[in-house]
Amino acid sequence: MALVRLHAAAAVVFVAAIVVQVVLAGLAIANLGGSGDFSTHIEFGYTWVGLAALALVLTALTARRPRREVGITLGLLVLYIVQTVLPSLKGSVPFAAALHPLNAMILFGLAIWYARRTWALAMPATADGK
Repeated sequence: MALVRLHAAAAVVFVAAIVVQVVLAGLAIANLGGSGDFSTHIEFGYTWVGLAALALVLTALTARRPRREVGITLGLLVLYIVQTVLPSLKGSVPFAAALHPLNAMILFGLAIWYARRTWALAMPATADGK
């Protein structure tokens, strides 16, 4: 059960990392008073969000979660990888690069759904409500 709870915690950390990533993007937007420098957003995304996504997959495997759950975590990892590739397409396929914010919203929504689901499975309610 401890590994299942660790996996649930990893799911919550992944959601939190995405929230920080969005805040860092907002802080860089020049029209919002930011510097226009997205380097912190980029570095955090490549490092910490990536590590959180990888931890999510590894904890699903370690906790011996059902095949469906492992598949969901792999899907989230794939969406994360797509997210990191999209901005690099701005020179060759600008429309695809413009999908970066949309993919982020999809990734965030699915990550929240999965974290809630995983947390509920890891922390079952008792009959007396405690």
